[in-house]
Amino acid sequence: MAGFPQLREAGWLYGDDPYLPLALVRLFERMDGTGWEVWLDVNHPREGEKPLTVVEHPDEESARAELARLYSTGEWRIRQPDAL
Repeated sequence: MAGFPQLREAGWLYGDDPYLPLALVRLFERMDGTGWEVWLDVNHPREGEKPLTVVEHPDEESARAELARLYSTGEWRIRQPDAL
């Protein structure tokens, strides 16, 4: 099925400031059947915003393994699609 990538999960990482996210990660499923994408935006308080990182994965399992690796770095606030 063709169409725009669908957001399947998003997570925000906060540090000391509860109003300033340090990072935002998003999991997208490509609707053309070619795989999944993990997008990572990093916002460092002293260094400023970093370029968007997009990592492509051939399947959901490898994309979710990447999410699990990222989530292990701190306390993330995670939202599933129905909660977005």
